[in-house]
Amino acid sequence: MSPPDPGGRPGPGHRRRRTHGPLRLPRRSSERPGPAPLCSEEALLLLKEGRSRFAAGDLQGALAAWDKALELDAGVTEIGDTRRPDRPDPSAEVAAAARGLEAHEAWFNLGNAEECRGEFDAAVTAYRRALELDPGMAEAWNNLGNALVHLGRLEDAAAAYGKALEVRPDLYESWFNLGNTRLDLARVDDAVEAYVRALAIRSGGFRAWYNLGFAHSTRGDNAAALEAYRRAAAIAPDDYEVWYNLGNTLLDASRFRDSERAYRRAVALERRDHEVWNNLGNAIAQLGRHSEAAACYRQALELNPRYDPSWNNLGNVLDEGGDLESAARAYERAVAVCPTEATYHLNRASVLARLGDPSGAVDHLVAALELSPDVQGVLHGYEELVPLLGDPALRRLRGSKPS
Repeated sequence: MSPPDPGGRPGPGHRRRRTHGPLRLPRRSSERPGPAPLCSEEALLLLKEGRSRFAAGDLQGALAAWDKALELDAGVTEIGDTRRPDRPDPSAEVAAAARGLEAHEAWFNLGNAEECRGEFDAAVTAYRRALELDPGMAEAWNNLGNALVHLGRLEDAAAAYGKALEVRPDLYESWFNLGNTRLDLARVDDAVEAYVRALAIRSGGFRAWYNLGFAHSTRGDNAAALEAYRRAAAIAPDDYEVWYNLGNTLLDASRFRDSERAYRRAVALERRDHEVWNNLGNAIAQLGRHSEAAACYRQALELNPRYDPSWNNLGNVLDEGGDLESAARAYERAVAVCPTEATYHLNRASVLARLGDPSGAVDHLVAALELSPDVQGVLHGYEELVPLLGDPALRRLRGSKPS
């Protein structure tokens, strides 16, 4: 699911529209009950060896290879994966009997291994076979949901998680995964409910708190988002993205000093993220410290020279500091990187008008109005551009002479 577009946000004393980086997306990896599946190269090679030996009739050799794989990670086994071009159906029950396992457990383990290998259709088949044998296996319903998410079948995945929760209402992983799936389906209120249910079971679930914060932000509940991100930060204080999202939420609430502190925690943990530097600059700019803000924007642009919000924001603080020539150059870079953003054209038009270049200003004002035809809305805060509306190019664009 894409994060909400923050848009421009003029602050007290700042008529220019600032842009900042979006919230980081929720933690997407699905939870599964018990140990994680093995995914190491060595373990996968052992699983492959076991399949080859089983297909050749060497049951003891296959079991020995699978046992070695299990020594690396007890969470997954690929018992009974006997697929070959001439035998597409695995005989998990045969290998299960050799190991003394129940058949549904063998199919479940096979599904885990297939999911680990990225064979999601095969994983779905294996989990469904397990569930035919034992419909009350909550873990299989949960992992079936995970495989369906990978296949983009979100409604089916939500139904599978719901089945898991019918069997085990206290299964944290399924509530968490259901929250993620509902968020992907844009059912934000339902996602919040699922994350809350997950956290009632496991209050220390960092990813659930983190994703709950994102869900609250998505529906515009900043107070609840702040609480969720704070809880996440208390659990994982070394995770820089939670501090970044906390900073964004505080910035949206106009709590600029607090947002500056959050962004500084983020950059102390990860100095190579241009969006964090950009947003730190926004918080500092709102506090009136323009030279410090400019340094943050330049740091962002050193990391990513094509990050147009930082070019625009650098232009803002240079403009507010009275350096119109440098501001014009910064806005020019913003327009060059993203010529479809009306705000960048307006900012450059404004500076050019004040620098005595009405022709250049009109060109950018025309571009802005072509992108956003609402003259009144576009020119709010740009009173110096109003006299240019009588220019013939603008009259033609608007379709009539100004009254």
